[in-house]
Amino acid sequence: MSTRIDLQTASTLTSRRNVLRAAALATLGATVLKDVLAQSEFAGKPVRIIVPFTPGSGSDTAARFFGERAGKALGASFVVENKPGGNGLITIGTVKGAPADGYTILLGNISLMVVNPVMLKDISYDSVGDFTPVTGLYRGPAVYAVAPNSPIQSLEDLIARSKKEAVSVGTYSQGYQLGAAYLASLAGAKFQDIPYKGQAPLMADLMGDQVQAGLLDWGGAITSIKAGKLRPLAITSVQRHHAVPELKTVRECGYPEYDHYSWVGFFVRKGTPESLRQTLAQSVEKIKQTDEAKRFADESLGGELMLQSPAEITALIQQQIQRFKAIAKQAGIAQV
Repeated sequence: MSTRIDLQTASTLTSRRNVLRAAALATLGATVLKDVLAQSEFAGKPVRIIVPFTPGSGSDTAARFFGERAGKALGASFVVENKPGGNGLITIGTVKGAPADGYTILLGNISLMVVNPVMLKDISYDSVGDFTPVTGLYRGPAVYAVAPNSPIQSLEDLIARSKKEAVSVGTYSQGYQLGAAYLASLAGAKFQDIPYKGQAPLMADLMGDQVQAGLLDWGGAITSIKAGKLRPLAITSVQRHHAVPELKTVRECGYPEYDHYSWVGFFVRKGTPESLRQTLAQSVEKIKQTDEAKRFADESLGGELMLQSPAEITALIQQQIQRFKAIAKQAGIAQV
């Protein structure tokens, strides 16, 4: 009797093992098949990433980093095409003129998707109506800074002085102009915007006391800050940055609703098949889960990976457009 029970038990265990083995093989097969299908969707034809900036910029570097790795994952060739100028309208026209087939990707950012609709008249595109987010790539904060020998010792000091008389604040893009105007509107401050064509000349004038304060890209300013060539007043991120942990955020200075980030993501034309959009998104999301991608965002770009879902990115664009339209109108800088 005992032997018969043992044989039955062994037979049952063997059957269970076979079932588990079959299930594991089926799962593996489904995963392999999914990867093969994903590769077959994009294999054999180059995927173009249209970038509105010159080669070597932070956004261009991000497009190449994620594009190269997504291409390997999908068995495809991702090619970056730089089309700077015209406030990004050249890039927008290129993507809008291409088929909605997933083979042309827009490298969109806050300037294209938010600032242009606020600041430019009669633009030929709708950020939300014409494009669909694939995935966010990274976002980076800005920093309010002054010269090392400036009498302005803190953000609170900057605000207090600006309530007595206008304080000159240098910016090098309309996005940063709106970011400074946002703080001014919250604080009741008087900022005189001093526009520059780039961050390098702005930092040079800031160090030379030609402008009282500046709103700078954090990634581009951190080296000068650590070298003592600039004095940071506050960072515009939600939380303090690990590179300079003693630096307060603007929120901690008395403006809890304030933050300002530059952000970058991949977009495709509206009407692109959802299966292709998801395939692209999943390939990049896997990359963003790696330590290599986290280090790249932090060390190379001075920011952090953008983890919002496509729906959250769409909501962010809509919310930021409405916020900056109101700010631009209040500050008298609206163009539309």
